[in-house]
Amino acid sequence: MVARSSQPQFRVSIVLVRTSRLLLRDFVESDRRAFVAYQSDPRYRRIAGGDDHQVHQLFGRFLGWQIELPRQNFQLGIFEGDVGRLCGCGGVRKADATEGTAVLGIELTPDDWGRYRLAIEAAAALIDFGFDVLDLQILIGSTASGNVRVEKLARWFGADLVAQRPGPEWMAARGWSEVDWALTREGWARSKGRRERA
Repeated sequence: MVARSSQPQFRVSIVLVRTSRLLLRDFVESDRRAFVAYQSDPRYRRIAGGDDHQVHQLFGRFLGWQIELPRQNFQLGIFEGDVGRLCGCGGVRKADATEGTAVLGIELTPDDWGRYRLAIEAAAALIDFGFDVLDLQILIGSTASGNVRVEKLARWFGADLVAQRPGPEWMAARGWSEVDWALTREGWARSKGRRERA
């Protein structure tokens, strides 16, 4: 279910996507501390790199996207519905993509790595948002070839691997490459993941 609450004086819409256990919503300034905390976790930094300044800039970019007109990028915090704890974030980003296409991305906090059902529920909510609310035709994404969980998740949702290329240094150090996948509206409609949620 998607709800939008408008604040006309600022022309801002807050995006809310509810599932049975989760609330995906636009970040607000009071979420900054929890976002910076998980992105600063040594387990996360080993994979993604970066520093606190870059994390603060990234969070500021997410807030800035909310006031762009027309809005092209939606980066939502993933919160446990009952306690409101930040579990990660996910996005549907149309900027720099061809018409009818957007980039789908999702990440969980290090404490939530391995919570496969949480990842499925959040990703499915974002896919529905992209196809049903934003009226997209294709969602694309990329991941490391060694990330078996993400590849399994993408296939379960009906995505096809469409390209492979050398990745950044941290991937190369593990003998991995970067793989691109694409999920069409039709692929999602036929997927095992969509059928099991219906």
